[in-house]
Amino acid sequence: MFSSRLYHFCVATILCIFLSHASFHAEMCAEIEKQALLKLKEGFVHETELLSSWNGDDCCKWKGVSCNNLTGHVTSLHLTFSNFTKVEDLNYLVDTMPVMEFFSGPRALGGRIDSSICELQHLSFLDLSHNDLVGEIPKCIGSLGQLTHLKLAWNGLNSVSDALSNLSNLQYLDLEKNDFVASDLNWLSHLSTLRYLDLSNNNLGAVIDWPSSISKIPFLSELYLNDCRLPQVNPKSISHINSSTFLQILSLSGNNFDSSILSWVLNVSKVLTVLDLSHNELDGSIIMSFNSLCQLKKLYLGSNKLSDQLSDYLPEFCSAKDLEVLNLDHNSFVNGSLPDFSMFSSLERLSLQNTSIVGPLSFGHLPRLKALDLSLNYLSGSLPVFEVTKFSSLHFLDLSHNKLSGTLPYTIGQLSNLWFLSISSNELNGNISEEHLLKLSGLKILDVSQNSLSFNLNSDWVPPFQLVGLYASSCILGPQFPMWLKQQRKLQVLQISNTHIMDVFPEWFGDISSSLLYINVSRNKLSGVLPKSLSGIKTGILSTWDFSFNNLSGPLPPFPPKVYELFLSNNMFRGFVSSFCETSPLSVTYLDLSSNALTGPLPNCWQKFQNLEVLNLANNSLSGRVPESLGNLQRISAMHLNSNNFSGEIPSLTLCKSSLRFVDFGDNNLEETLKTLLELDHLVVLRLRGNRIRGSIPTSLCNILSLQVLDLSSNNITGEIPQCIGDISAMSDNGFEDETIFYGTSAPLIFHDSGIGFFSDKLSLTWKGRNSEFRRFFGFLKAIDISNNHLTGEIPQSITSLVGLFFLNLSRNNLTAFIPDSFGRLVNLESLDLSRNHLHGRIPSSFSQLHFLMVLNLSFNNLTGLVPVGPQLDTFDNSSYVENIGLCGLPLENQCPGDVIPPRGRVEKNEDKVLSFEFYLSLGLGFCVGFCSVCGTLIVKSSWRRAYFQLFITVSDWMYVIVVVFIARMKRRFRI
Repeated sequence: MFSSRLYHFCVATILCIFLSHASFHAEMCAEIEKQALLKLKEGFVHETELLSSWNGDDCCKWKGVSCNNLTGHVTSLHLTFSNFTKVEDLNYLVDTMPVMEFFSGPRALGGRIDSSICELQHLSFLDLSHNDLVGEIPKCIGSLGQLTHLKLAWNGLNSVSDALSNLSNLQYLDLEKNDFVASDLNWLSHLSTLRYLDLSNNNLGAVIDWPSSISKIPFLSELYLNDCRLPQVNPKSISHINSSTFLQILSLSGNNFDSSILSWVLNVSKVLTVLDLSHNELDGSIIMSFNSLCQLKKLYLGSNKLSDQLSDYLPEFCSAKDLEVLNLDHNSFVNGSLPDFSMFSSLERLSLQNTSIVGPLSFGHLPRLKALDLSLNYLSGSLPVFEVTKFSSLHFLDLSHNKLSGTLPYTIGQLSNLWFLSISSNELNGNISEEHLLKLSGLKILDVSQNSLSFNLNSDWVPPFQLVGLYASSCILGPQFPMWLKQQRKLQVLQISNTHIMDVFPEWFGDISSSLLYINVSRNKLSGVLPKSLSGIKTGILSTWDFSFNNLSGPLPPFPPKVYELFLSNNMFRGFVSSFCETSPLSVTYLDLSSNALTGPLPNCWQKFQNLEVLNLANNSLSGRVPESLGNLQRISAMHLNSNNFSGEIPSLTLCKSSLRFVDFGDNNLEETLKTLLELDHLVVLRLRGNRIRGSIPTSLCNILSLQVLDLSSNNITGEIPQCIGDISAMSDNGFEDETIFYGTSAPLIFHDSGIGFFSDKLSLTWKGRNSEFRRFFGFLKAIDISNNHLTGEIPQSITSLVGLFFLNLSRNNLTAFIPDSFGRLVNLESLDLSRNHLHGRIPSSFSQLHFLMVLNLSFNNLTGLVPVGPQLDTFDNSSYVENIGLCGLPLENQCPGDVIPPRGRVEKNEDKVLSFEFYLSLGLGFCVGFCSVCGTLIVKSSWRRAYFQLFITVSDWMYVIVVVFIARMKRRFRI
């Protein structure tokens, strides 16, 4: 007995020693797998800090690497370095706030996936998603027989290898958002253990039999094929497809499917609980299909072509009592009131955004409702009293962009679970008091912008909530800066532009311990000096700060290093820009310091700002030479140095030529020839007016095919207008362009019209006789102004090829010869000024074809002959033709001898006086007799009235049918 126990004790001891020894060695990864990882690292393009831990002997301790505790083999590789956190559609969010951390992580991996990854034969989990990987998936990846999870989403991989079909244990495959172009999906049929498949945002347009391929995956439970350009389903092939008993989640959003897709959906699974068919072409014929989908809990049908009355659809849902999510937004339902949703007793999320709902806001009892979106409709009347018993679970409420009026009910402050409230862009008025916000302790987003609401809060009030975003533009927060914001320690978005604040910008603002991503306090009357403590505010890399259109003064303060867009225009900042260069945010992309009182020379420090895309220093008192370092900005799109006192030569901008589109150096004292600037062959706008530019216009101007606006007026340019000017294709096109002119902010959490979104560049031109500023889309604007120079020679015939021109000004030069006969080709001209030259000969008769002409000035030339006539030309008086001694005919007093002057539709004043009384008397009597005889008869004779309106309806229906048939024919003919 004793010897037996001793034997077992010795065996147990030896086994423990062996296991501890094995465990000790298991901490070290296999050498061949370590070398494979190092080779894989060499194939990546990465920042030093990303894979900096990949050194040393034990690869199991490297970042993103996991090993088996016993064997030491690499079993998991997790290298997801997402640059941003995706903010999901708020219709899908219920209890959680989107995490707004933008570009807060390390940079993504680039390069290719090296085939050495296939040496990790024990790998069961591989995640390389959210990177910038390109090329092919290694074909040998099919040898990783133990792989169960493969995630390669959000890369630039360009092909799917059939070798994936060898992954017999694969359960999870995510290839979303790559550059795949596939012609078949037959390889999927070999993945017999697959449960989850996401091929969204790839090009599967050539996969005709995709339904058959999907049906061969026996145990698939989740399928995502969003935005794949999938072809329509052939109804004849559906009967040959086996129905799945496992598929529960199906998402086919954004494929332009028509209603025939429902026949496949109804056949592919009988246990669907989640169905997403949003962003397709489904019409009202699908209404009966939902009688068969009785297991549904979440249904997304937004952005389709559903019509009829919204209330017609509700009784068809056999799963009404179990449905938790219903999204019908962006469908053109026939205008009707908000239907009763009480039958959907389990409903948690309902989105009816932009569904043409009219009338008052009334709602049934939905005890589980957490998210309600009724924005972008036509709801009117006052806001109802929010009964806590009906909305006790409400987290998300969006009533923005309606026509709701009246005051805000106090009961809204009783919705204690609310974290999102948007009532922006309505017609609400009155006060917002502490009682309105009394119990909203969970409130994160408050959007009351674009109303006539006034915040009436005590200065010492402490809010019960910690806001993440406040949108209150065009409300009244002032006159003092709202002190209650001092307590908001989690604020990330602050939009309080045009809120009547007339106060000094507070010192305490810089002490807010939050990650401010967006600040907009523009269009108030803030005064004083911006505190230096602003530089200590934590920001995300893509932060936008807008202090424009205030009365802020003093020198430019330091700003946080990660500010992305900075708007300081239209204030009273003074001093030198050099201080900004010393403490400026190096990541700034859009910098607007225009319309201030900045003085002195520009520092030569701009090479530090390699992210800069838009620089606006216009309307200051800056002087000296333009620094050479501005030519080193290789990403710059727009430079505004206009309306300053710069002198000397323009530096070389050759390094900017691939990106620079907009150059405005107008109204300075620059002395230069045009040769340097005309090397920028991607320019859209070139404005140099009001300088001392000398020399001739080189023919290289004609190589800037993208040029739409050319303003060289008020300089010292000599020589002739190049004959090749008609080669500029952008001005020869009647189409509208907006390339590179329109810029977008990157502010997060953009909820409808909250004041955050896109901003446009601006352009000043002497337009129709006065200085005008174009701020919105001006890609349509195509203009040439070379006035007030010393040009000689003739107007080139080729200029009439620029048929897209809206504006042409060649005045105040020494041009001679004739006006080209084909001038009538410039059919889009609205303003034409050829005055104060030495032009002679007749005005071409083709001028009568300029139907949009609003400004015409041919004065102070040597033109002769008859003034042409035409519907638009007849609107100009003699000021358009003065000091042309040889001209005759109306509107001039000189009559042409021997010429017959055609009638111009002008009535002399004396004739007008004679005819006015008789004419208006007869007109009035005729109207009364006609009105009484027609309308009176229709009122008295009911049979005539019915016949008349029936005829009107019949004719209108006939015209509608004719138009619809014609459009359909055209679409078939041109395959639209």
